[in-house]
Amino acid sequence: MNSKEAMVAAKMNNDEEKVYQENIDFWEKAWAMVKTPYKQLPNMSYVSRIPQELNSRQVKTVLDLGCGSGWLSVYLAREGFTVTGVDVSSQAINLGKMWSEEENLNIDFVVEDLAHLTFADKQFDAVVANSIFEHFPLDKALLIAQKVFSMLKAGGTFIGCFDNVGGGPGEYYTLADGTHVYTDKGRKGMLLRKFSDAELATLCGQFATVKTDEVDSGSKFLIATKA
Repeated sequence: MNSKEAMVAAKMNNDEEKVYQENIDFWEKAWAMVKTPYKQLPNMSYVSRIPQELNSRQVKTVLDLGCGSGWLSVYLAREGFTVTGVDVSSQAINLGKMWSEEENLNIDFVVEDLAHLTFADKQFDAVVANSIFEHFPLDKALLIAQKVFSMLKAGGTFIGCFDNVGGGPGEYYTLADGTHVYTDKGRKGMLLRKFSDAELATLCGQFATVKTDEVDSGSKFLIATKA
């Protein structure tokens, strides 16, 4: 690579990181406006299936990836799992802690950027991610998927719901990988992308088995198992 090519590559990398940082800023601002946990569980057909699938695999420890204010973490803790919830927003984590303390649930809530997770390899029996990967560009999503694989113990399980998104109203521009970057006032900086079946296969390429079902409104419910 010559000096001109290097400068172009560096600029592209800087632009991509700026876009990603704006996404993080969007979530922090969005959660900053929320002062109390919203405790109603989403009305999705697959919600009850998550603990059923985990129990069928004798799962004990679970990482809730992109936990937000903690509805899935709380739900799984109520079901008897040992849960860690992680999110980039400090306010979302504060809300999760507030909720878990009110219910006397021992959930470990942690603030971290999902693209730079510091959890140890082989730390969890399962990782769950509900409508999370959609908010990352493809390169970051691939990095997160690699980390998910490494955090799972042998025989561990990844459960993810990938929403059928990207065709609704809003002002946005599109990155080369198909990710939408919103520019309207209410969602400025938010990233959103719909994963194709081929991209889902690539995300889970290291897993021994992958099963995908279509659920609510065309979303994909995916279960992957590590050898």
